[in-house]
Amino acid sequence: MYNILEQGKYLNVVIPSDAVEFRPLLMLGTSVYDPNNDMRPVGGSPRQKALNAAYTEEAQTLLSKAKENWEMKRIPQPAKDTGSGSQLTFPEMGVFSRLEMLVSEAVAKIAVNDVVSTAKPLIDKFIVNTYGILPQRMQVSGPQGEHIVQGITHEKFETVLKIVAQDIPVFLTGPAGCGKNVICKQVAEALGLEFYFSNAVTQEYKLTGFIDANGNYHETQFFKAFTNGGLFMLDEMDASTPEVLVILNAAIANKYFDFPTGKVTAHENFRVVAAGNTYGTGADIEYTGRYQLDAASLDRFAIVEIDYSEAIEKAITNGNNELVTFVRDFRNSVERVKIKFVVSYRAVERLHKLEQVFEKGEAIRIALLKGLQKDDARTIFHELAYDNSYKKEMEGLVV
Repeated sequence: MYNILEQGKYLNVVIPSDAVEFRPLLMLGTSVYDPNNDMRPVGGSPRQKALNAAYTEEAQTLLSKAKENWEMKRIPQPAKDTGSGSQLTFPEMGVFSRLEMLVSEAVAKIAVNDVVSTAKPLIDKFIVNTYGILPQRMQVSGPQGEHIVQGITHEKFETVLKIVAQDIPVFLTGPAGCGKNVICKQVAEALGLEFYFSNAVTQEYKLTGFIDANGNYHETQFFKAFTNGGLFMLDEMDASTPEVLVILNAAIANKYFDFPTGKVTAHENFRVVAAGNTYGTGADIEYTGRYQLDAASLDRFAIVEIDYSEAIEKAITNGNNELVTFVRDFRNSVERVKIKFVVSYRAVERLHKLEQVFEKGEAIRIALLKGLQKDDARTIFHELAYDNSYKKEMEGLVV
């Protein structure tokens, strides 16, 4: 348990709650560093990196302030006058009154975790009501140093990050518009890698590049990632031709590839993430034009299932829980009745924005029911499980 002595922009100076001498520690996020041990992590292995030098100036400033506060608070206890009938007298107390000192001591004894568990929900509610959902800020330490990831992250972000960091190719499978591309961009950002992207590849040269009639080589996103290092994302892998995937498989397995310009060894920071709407089993009623991926292709990848994130939907609707509940209920109803229809984050965000300028029913019709036959919309409506104002407005449109 720690008590906070001083707070800064990025760092906090803390001290064990039972400390009797000034032995401060520095906290960055959830990591704790010891200034008396070359800024190395507390309880970490000798190989773990010390606090980034970029924080040195802030650390020294906060430590100095913390020491001053510590010394000021070590005030002698009140002394009794031995004279009869005398009252308690106190020595000079500087800027602290006796009451302020007692309050400070009481607050200091409260464990940080207890304060957070009590105050955080109230603070979060106030922030959402006042400013809306604020973007997350996550610090990730890796081989390329420490990097900051901004924005709301998917619940599977950390899983994908850990797999990619171990240089294991990943195949993300999930419905259209569930945030697979965003996860890949954030993983690249977290690892300090350049992000390269390609849609479904149906011809070999779109992956390998080609030499034109003038002898000039035309690079591809795959070539740049392979040779310079970076995270290469192949979107809609299940819509790419099997012949092309054989090339990708060889590059992943061998760590070298014969481009039109010659043989190239993969950069040590070359990473691969693929994505698709199916599990590689071929076309289905919702996603037509998908190829069945062979066992060799699937064997190269760790498979992670990505679904629509409730946290992301709350963020893009500014914490409108009623709207998020309705949309997720609508999506489940679509799945139950086996109607081919996608409700992406874009549709949710569009509905949220339009209901600011239109009647709620009109916003639902424009943003959500577009392209749906009335009979299909009616069928979906009758499968909705939760009653709320959005369902009531939809009823007036379809019944």
